[in-house]
Amino acid sequence: MVRSSVLAIKPDPDRRHKYVIIREWLTEQITDGRFACGQQIPSEHDVMARFGVSRVTARQALSDLCRAGIIEARRGKGYFVRPFTATTNLERLQGFGETMAPLGVATSTDVLEITESAAPPVVSSALRLDSNAIVTRIIRLRQAAGNVISISENYFPVKLGRRLMRLDLARQDLYVLMEKRLGIDLAFADAELEVTQVNPTYARFLGVGEKDLVTRVIRIVHDSAGRPLAHEFDYSSLKAIRFRIRIPRW
Repeated sequence: MVRSSVLAIKPDPDRRHKYVIIREWLTEQITDGRFACGQQIPSEHDVMARFGVSRVTARQALSDLCRAGIIEARRGKGYFVRPFTATTNLERLQGFGETMAPLGVATSTDVLEITESAAPPVVSSALRLDSNAIVTRIIRLRQAAGNVISISENYFPVKLGRRLMRLDLARQDLYVLMEKRLGIDLAFADAELEVTQVNPTYARFLGVGEKDLVTRVIRIVHDSAGRPLAHEFDYSSLKAIRFRIRIPRW
């Protein structure tokens, strides 16, 4: 008689470091709204008991969230959720998701509008287009850790824009899509930083008053041949984002 046996296949254990598991669990609790802004989160002791880890591991997870600007430590009281502030490095050409990824912060994008229209004069000049050229405008709402960080208003030559609008703009950064899906070799961007007011729709999304000032970053993105491919306006409230740049002595 031939006997058959069925082997029980056990799922692979989670091979991530414990502090990463804890950090991601806490981030999810915060972004899902279980811990609101200003609310106290589990202490080191609570984390140790819940996950069966040492104090060093619990402290590392909490320290990572402090460095990411998601929580803050208050001496003698514990850890509290803080208003999220993103940090972007002006020395590098990075998309929103690329900027947030090292922080372990969940991001999301809502595509608010994709239209084709005559290029505004500042856009046609920057992209070296005829004054009556048609461009594609893509407007997206960028969020991190459950908070609205910015509104991006991007203009592209219409041929490039039509290729981009067929792609998943809600899940991937535009720069990543341009490089990996369209085979474009991006090289650099000329950027300006200023404060300005925005229209009522943008103000509502950003959670500011219509007369409040916001930050606007203007970028003209070029490929490796020096051709301008995108003109961007990124708007954010003054509290939502910090900018970092290294300035050499000479």
